[in-house]
Amino acid sequence: MPVKEIAHRLLDFCYPGTCASCDEPCDGRTSLCDDCMIKLVRLEMAPACDRCARPIPEFLAPCPHCTGDGISPYDKIVRLGIFDDPLKEMIHQMKYHRRWPLAEVLADRLVSHESVKGLLQETNPRETRMVPVPLYHWRQVSRGYNQSEVIARRIGKKCKIKLAHPAIRLRHTETQTHLSRTKRIENLKDAFALTNARCVKGKHVILVDDVMTTGATLQAVGRVIKEAEPATLCAIVVAVADPRGRDFTAI
Repeated sequence: MPVKEIAHRLLDFCYPGTCASCDEPCDGRTSLCDDCMIKLVRLEMAPACDRCARPIPEFLAPCPHCTGDGISPYDKIVRLGIFDDPLKEMIHQMKYHRRWPLAEVLADRLVSHESVKGLLQETNPRETRMVPVPLYHWRQVSRGYNQSEVIARRIGKKCKIKLAHPAIRLRHTETQTHLSRTKRIENLKDAFALTNARCVKGKHVILVDDVMTTGATLQAVGRVIKEAEPATLCAIVVAVADPRGRDFTAI
């Protein structure tokens, strides 16, 4: 047995890892236990609309959510899975418990996901820009990082795509977890501004965010970026949540 493998097994014995979702012991080289990893793979394999990323009954079936129109102003949105455990807990740990390395773990899984790979292969990396959804500066200071930027930077590094920051968040907005779509739109009114149009003008822009619920945040940022006249505008999100809170069990 190689010395490196022996060292890993010794460390696992002395300092066993903990699953990022259920807190059960797991291999220290992974973020999830075997059971949670199986659940994550199931979420990743579930069929989704290739325009709005919300779940559909089977591959190529008509989307009951966007009816094929997608979410304006995006050409396409892709995701890893729906906002359910273990993905849900991983995102909570990443955002609110300073476990930023989970953002890189999720980025790696996004790069390996078929829908994301398909999107990334549609354009020349040199003509593409990854754009993380910006945080208000005081929130980023208090958190220590922007989780969307960690994800975007990791994807960009692995796929040789440059990051761009064409917009900023002008003000602190109320946490949107419990807001209706109408209130989310009102909450985000004039929240973003275009500050560097040149960095995305004529480029294939891929916006990156952690969770999409109603799509209000993506739309608010997207409308601002559209002012810079990108060649295309798409989005990658880690998870898609049901705005009705029903886990997409009813339309």
